[in-house]
Amino acid sequence: MHSVVQTAILSAMTESEEHIISGSFDISDWQPETYQVDGSESELSRVRASKVFNGAIEGTSIAELLMAGNSRGAGYVASEVFNGSFEGRSGSMIVQHWGLAEGAAAASSGHIIPGSGTHGLAGISGKAVYSQDASGQHHLELRVTFAS
Repeated sequence: MHSVVQTAILSAMTESEEHIISGSFDISDWQPETYQVDGSESELSRVRASKVFNGAIEGTSIAELLMAGNSRGAGYVASEVFNGSFEGRSGSMIVQHWGLAEGAAAASSGHIIPGSGTHGLAGISGKAVYSQDASGQHHLELRVTFAS
């Protein structure tokens, strides 16, 4: 049995350690709106996307994306508000992320906006990596720490 001091020390150590959490998600709604900018030959759009997360990450999110694409490649930037839970913590957070594709090669990465976590996700910080496997399933990997 741990003393109160030992429990506090163990808790502080756990909070500062990086947690790696992976889950999958489905895009439940996709609302694109095209726009034009003089001089651009790429397709430009604003998209509002809704996602449903399952597995170690449970919840929903709404993302606002700015997208650009042409015959050679595509890219996006997004702000996404997540509401849900993982590792026994529930709350919301905002993830700022981006992606770039050229042919079959693709990269995507992002970060949790500092100070955006609420309730059980208060104090969260870290990185978010979005991916899609060969079958088309979307995945999210979070590499996060929690401020004590």
